[in-house]
Amino acid sequence: MQPLAPGSLRILHLSDTHLTGDGALHQGSTDTATALDAVLASAERIPDVGLVVVSGDVSEDGSPQSYAVLRERVGGWAERHGAALVTVPGNHDQRAGFRQVLANGHVLGAGGQPLMHTLEYLPPTVPVAGQSVVEGRRIVTVDTSVPGAGYGLVADEALDRLRTMLSEPSDRGTVVVLHHTPLPAPTALHAALQLRNADTLAEVVRGTDVRLVLGGHYHHHAAGTWAGVPVLVAPGVANDTDVVGAYDEESAHIDAGYLVVDLAADGSVWSTPVRVPRPDADPLAFHHDADTVTRIIDAAG
Repeated sequence: MQPLAPGSLRILHLSDTHLTGDGALHQGSTDTATALDAVLASAERIPDVGLVVVSGDVSEDGSPQSYAVLRERVGGWAERHGAALVTVPGNHDQRAGFRQVLANGHVLGAGGQPLMHTLEYLPPTVPVAGQSVVEGRRIVTVDTSVPGAGYGLVADEALDRLRTMLSEPSDRGTVVVLHHTPLPAPTALHAALQLRNADTLAEVVRGTDVRLVLGGHYHHHAAGTWAGVPVLVAPGVANDTDVVGAYDEESAHIDAGYLVVDLAADGSVWSTPVRVPRPDADPLAFHHDADTVTRIIDAAG
């Protein structure tokens, strides 16, 4: 991989690990802990990573044990590489289990050092929120999850908190990490589970020092511009959505990947998606016909 330019921050961006506390297979087809190990093994060769981001759906079952898997494996990788670690809840996560193990999601600071957190109980109705500074960049996490639902929403209190943060520019710009990406959805199911107030969030972000938005949710790499800011969606670790199939159906292949993102001193962004091959040659992870997708949408709120 090309050398890191002076003054740049290199980010290892993972998403949708869907880890389980009991080792159960995701969608009955994927050992997500093994998939995560393969991704991390591939990333061992990447030099100069300063920040590791996991942009939601960390867990499939919301159990503390599943978050402990991420803390041990991804946290261990970040510590060995001297990188910060930041994560945020997605629609499959549960805030209670997330907070018990990962606190506010800002787990490791610059250099891979553990961050200290106050032991304060917050009910699951309160969004997870945090910020930290890595190599002069402000890293802000925005919880788009809605307890009991699959779609995304930034609550009013989270919007107010973000607005207050961004009212004071940081030294070298801000990176926003969330799960439900504001980019267009590739399938009908993901469209029903989109971020519902992306326009309101855009009003908060536009014209500020935000240089980059990192998200997940779609289980497939995507890139675009929103609110005048680059948005990067990481491939899924658990599987890869079939984005060229029938729009009203939902299929995924057993595949994994991640992004390597360089944020330069001048705010420009360079991103490289990396695919991690599996020996089983992309068999179908699952397929839902249109009727099944409709039932899932109805159940997800």
